[in-house]
Amino acid sequence: MKSSPHRPSIELLFKRGLGSAEIARRLQISSSTVRNVVAAIKKGGDASEVKKSGRPRSVNTRNTRAIIKKRIIRNDGLSLNRMASQLGIARSTVQSIVKNDLKLKSYKLRRGQYLSDKSKAMRLEKCRKLLQHFQVRRVSDVIWTDEKIFTIEPLPNRQNQRQLLSKDDSMSPKRRLAHNRLFPKSVMVWAGITATGKTPLVFIERNVKINSEVYQKIVLMDNLLPWVTQHFAGGPFILQQDWAPSHGSRSTLAVLEAHFPGFLDKNLWPASSPDLNPMDFSVWGMLEGKIAGKVFATVDDLKAALEVAWASIDDGYLRRTVNSVKKRLRACVKARGSNFEILL
Repeated sequence: MKSSPHRPSIELLFKRGLGSAEIARRLQISSSTVRNVVAAIKKGGDASEVKKSGRPRSVNTRNTRAIIKKRIIRNDGLSLNRMASQLGIARSTVQSIVKNDLKLKSYKLRRGQYLSDKSKAMRLEKCRKLLQHFQVRRVSDVIWTDEKIFTIEPLPNRQNQRQLLSKDDSMSPKRRLAHNRLFPKSVMVWAGITATGKTPLVFIERNVKINSEVYQKIVLMDNLLPWVTQHFAGGPFILQQDWAPSHGSRSTLAVLEAHFPGFLDKNLWPASSPDLNPMDFSVWGMLEGKIAGKVFATVDDLKAALEVAWASIDDGYLRRTVNSVKKRLRACVKARGSNFEILL
């Protein structure tokens, strides 16, 4: 009980036989204060301060908090387990100090492509050019394209894919093993989107090298050109692609000039920029999510599942995803060409 300056007076009046209400009136204090002191007198014989129950704080001290704060300032990626071991205290104590006293929260590392100073300067320049370009042309007319390898054994989600087992079963054959073969069967997939539609998926077998000839014939002429002719019906469109060797060769550029005029050339589209291409920053992830956790017996089964997943992507999602490109370009400029996801 917290010490009160009125305790001696209350005790004296109480021993003279006055009631709590009269004592409160005479001392002009609250009756609850008087009752608490009187209760303490009746219990302990006097009005001395009642000791607090429980063990006094001995670990979460000002000194301990200062040490932990200094270590986090030096290295904000320090393991709480390691810090607890070094200080000889419980991890739960370290966690409590970090969360409740220092008001810090654990965040996963942001992921993004590595960018050199030269790459950042190049991205800044080209993002500015693209924003100017899209003041004249419509971003909804761009065909955003990319390639990705899919395997018949997708990687498990190591953080969220779990099993509910008893302690005994955790060491039994019931405990499943997530594994992947060294070289699982796979297929290269090429695809493209606009704000109003999707190209067909183009499957390129693993043993086929995607050189200029293959890219021009299988991707551009056999699949993209017929789709463009039908989808845009003679209207304007803009082709976006990365600048892999097969995409930027002289013969490929000649095909682009003849059949896909207005494509985003190397003077406009920045290298090392998957965060600006909707296929990279959104579409492939959605497609992976739709087939996640499934193991396919054959590549043909994988292709069939990808076709079903691809067909399920609706135009509303495509429109929202494509419309976000200009916002990302502005964020890239604001970040001076650096990684910008934190600004979105």
